[in-house]
This record gives sequence, C-alpha cells and structure tokens, in this order.
Amino acid sequence: MYERCSVCGWRFEREPGYWTGAIALNLVVTELLIAIVIVPLATWLALTQQPITLLIAIGLPMPFILPFLFFRHAKSFWMSIDFRIHPVDPEERR
Repeated sequence: MYERCSVCGWRFEREPGYWTGAIALNLVVTELLIAIVIVPLATWLALTQQPITLLIAIGLPMPFILPFLFFRHAKSFWMSIDFRIHPVDPEERR
C-alpha cells in the first residue's frame, strides 16, 4: 500500500494503530454476513428436519474466507469515514 495519495497527498496511515478501526469494521461486517446467512439456513434446516451437513459446509469456511474478501473494502470504508471527520490539512499535503 502506498504511504500517501498521489492526487491529494493524504497520508493513509495517520497514526500508529490507525487500522484498528478497519479491523473492527471488518469483524462486524463479517459477523453480520455470517448471521444473515446462517440463522435463516439453520432455521430452515431445523423446520424441515434436514441434516446439518449443508449448514456445516457453508458456515464453517465463512469466518475464514469473508475477512480476507472484505479487508480492502473495510480499509477504504474506514479511510472514507476518517476523511469525512478529519479532512486533509494543507500542511499535510506533500
């Protein structure tokens, strides 16, 4: 990842521990997506008396795959939130 934006000069990692918010955002979105998929699937399997192999096949890899798929998006979303709260100062440019 680049240190600064080539257009506006905004420093991406503004302080130590800056990406902690992106990690938390990634965790929350991953947990929500898992809950949105697994809870209805588990309910449907319980109501229809189906075996839970489908639930295991879908639910087991999700906590491992989703954080990797969403991490770049979480970082950019976190930067956009921070950019709205703390815009680029003129002395921060280049």
